[in-house]
Amino acid sequence: MKKVSVIVPCHNAAKWLPQCFLSLVQQSIGIDGLELIFVDDASDDAGETWALLEEFERAYPESIMIIHLEENLRQGGARNVALGYATGEYLAFVDADDFVEKDFLEKVYRRAVENEADIVQFDYVYYTERLGKVASGRTTADESIQIQTKEERKRFLISEKITYGCWNKLYRRSLVERAGVRYAEHVIYEEPLFVYPLLFYGNRFEIMAEAFYCYRQNEVGTMRRDMRQMTTLQMHADVQLAVWHFMKQTPFFREYYEEIKLYFLHTYFYETLLFAVQRGFEVPYSMYETLRDTVKAEVADYRESPYAAMIPRQMELYRVENEAENRESIQKRVKAFISKM
Repeated sequence: MKKVSVIVPCHNAAKWLPQCFLSLVQQSIGIDGLELIFVDDASDDAGETWALLEEFERAYPESIMIIHLEENLRQGGARNVALGYATGEYLAFVDADDFVEKDFLEKVYRRAVENEADIVQFDYVYYTERLGKVASGRTTADESIQIQTKEERKRFLISEKITYGCWNKLYRRSLVERAGVRYAEHVIYEEPLFVYPLLFYGNRFEIMAEAFYCYRQNEVGTMRRDMRQMTTLQMHADVQLAVWHFMKQTPFFREYYEEIKLYFLHTYFYETLLFAVQRGFEVPYSMYETLRDTVKAEVADYRESPYAAMIPRQMELYRVENEAENRESIQKRVKAFISKM
């Protein structure tokens, strides 16, 4: 068994792939211990991305697998396809326009094995051609978390020490298979559907303050381009609704209902509106109505939470309609609330 399977989704990535590729094959852990799976997500760059991947495979046929998709599934779908081929003890995800430090997998894998970790989370830096590496600004410290009781898991979930992005982590593959998680496809913001449920299935989590991942701030990249579009804001809400529905089918839903409810109300409802404000969008009242009606249909007790003191702004928004007398009044109150976010 390989130590780590690294999954790399690629779409029109020829400009960035060489740096990403070299950062992986030159890992100090040794290429023989790695399984690198590159997925060409239906690139339409006249074959440039696929040609590079073929060169990579010829250079390291025992360690590199390449997959070509006829249909563009976006990062989530491409990762899902690769998960069906991965055989490593642990899994890592690297985007094609990013790269990693040379000792990344050696140090993170060692931390995972020594502590029998289900997930190891590490820090990252931003990278631009003009500025080079810039610290992420996160204030994390090394920490080992072992969950043995229900109350410990509740505190762990509320702490949000483990974030919901996928590429700043190493995952035990057997954990992913046991949880049955997959990414959302054809969307951005696809990662929470994969990451969030794992917080219930795992029992040992390691946090490393050292930064190993270089997250390129690429103006033509998916996130920078698509985050400016209102349709992708709806994708964020749709994925969080999918997380809610996934969790409803798990044995954890009843036991951790209040924690899952808190996550859903925050990410689906409040965070969607907050993202719109941060991007300078004027939220259509019809979108607010859709979010509100979904919350009402899914969460009968959405106005109540044992964690209300932790989220006063969100609870204020949930009370808006109770205090309003009619639709026009609601619209005014909601607009005023959003403008203060």
